[in-house]
Amino acid sequence: MTHYQTLARQHWTRYAPARVAALPNPDEFFQTLGQEVHHQVTALTVQLAGPDVPEESYLEKVGRLSAARLQAEELVLTELVWITSPETTPVEDREAWEADRTSDSWLASWAERIQDSREDQTPATEELTELAAQWMLPAVFLEALLEAEFPAQYLTEQSELLARAADRRYLNR
Repeated sequence: MTHYQTLARQHWTRYAPARVAALPNPDEFFQTLGQEVHHQVTALTVQLAGPDVPEESYLEKVGRLSAARLQAEELVLTELVWITSPETTPVEDREAWEADRTSDSWLASWAERIQDSREDQTPATEELTELAAQWMLPAVFLEALLEAEFPAQYLTEQSELLARAADRRYLNR
């Protein structure tokens, strides 16, 4: 078994066991995939390394060739081997995203910290615009949140808008 064949089989077995189980002949599939990865990495390494550089020292040449091989492996493995979406249902995928994402209550804490500061800590327009883009909310929403007497209550009142923004963030991840 080649290095690439082993790598592919381990990755697919972990992240796409149903796909592996559905293969009529997994040994043949991974052998062919491993050979294809090897051929593409070899060809791309030569292309990325380019011709020898005049007056290049031995160590410089080894470094150039090694860097080209690593870059070629990264590109080919990403294209042919690494499965980018594990086998999960859309519901499971959304639940995992919801569990990992920053809670909307963070916005209330952010607004309260600014309101409680003794100095005028009103964020710059650039910061508001950046935060609004990150949360996929209108900047005027964040401005209103900063002006709200009770930021957490304001968020509760705006739950539909927050839910739509969360949907957009999920879809654009």
